[in-house]
Formats: sequence, structure tokens, C-alpha cells
Amino acid sequence: MDHFDEEGKLIIPDKDSIKNELEKRGLIGKEDLHVTQVYCPNGHEMVMPDNAKFDGLPGIKLFLKGENKEDIVYISPFLNKRQRTGGDDFGLGDKLEVRCPVCNEKMRVIGPCDCQWNGEYVMLSLDKNPDNRNAVCFCDIWGCPKGDVRLAGEVVAEYIRDYRL
Repeated sequence: MDHFDEEGKLIIPDKDSIKNELEKRGLIGKEDLHVTQVYCPNGHEMVMPDNAKFDGLPGIKLFLKGENKEDIVYISPFLNKRQRTGGDDFGLGDKLEVRCPVCNEKMRVIGPCDCQWNGEYVMLSLDKNPDNRNAVCFCDIWGCPKGDVRLAGEVVAEYIRDYRL
């Protein structure tokens, strides 16, 4: 989708065009926007039909490693809803390595979180070819208020606005 016309003016797409583009990228929005697919840097799918369910939809399966603990955790596929199953042994403020449950590849970091624990946003790609333009992310600190799944573009825009990169 082109963002500017021949004269350099911003093209503002209609709502249906935006909805179609989001659905192509694995984001569906009936009532709440949710992801239907996310991939590790090596292209492994992390939303599978047999994953733990959140409001009837399969969650995102992750392998989390803390300093002394590790666990498979499922997080909600709904954007801006912080729900999860698993990880009961992690403590508030624990810094976690977020890894693929298939190949153990560490997820990429797209930027710092401004939480009190100095967390970082880790990226989950919406395409098999990892790209932060089509991604979602969340903070890698257990219990961070910004631990819900968010669009990566929103996080990058906040960082640029707030910290003037």
C-alpha cells in the first residue's frame, strides 16, 4: 500500500482498505483486534489451534527463560489485553528471555520500555519474514504494565515522540 501520492501528499485510505490490509497481515478485528498468526525470526508459527484459549481463540505460545526458571507461557492474542497462562514461578519484575518454543531462537528487541525495571520490547513478526513494520510486541519484564501485546509501529512511534531519537 503506497503512503504518498505522486505529489508527495499523504494518502488517507478508507476504513475498508485498512481493514483488508490488517487482515492480510494476520490482524482481525470484529470486537477487539487480535492476531491470528505470529512468527519467530526463523519463521516458526506460534499461534496454533491447540494452544491455550483466550475468549475462544488460541493464544501465542512462548518459551520464557528467567534467571533461574523457564516455562512455556501462552499470552492473549488480543491487542492491549494482558492475559496469560503459565509462568507461575516468575516474580514481579523478572527480566525474561523470550524465545521460540520450536527452535529456541531469542526474539528480537525493537526498543526500550520505560517501565521501572528497564525492560525491552520484544518483537513477534506477523510475517514469516521478520520485519518490525508488520509486527506486534510486548515488554520482556514479568508483570510490566506494558506487557500486553501491542502493534510495534505504535511502540516505535511513542519512542520517537517521547525520546526524540
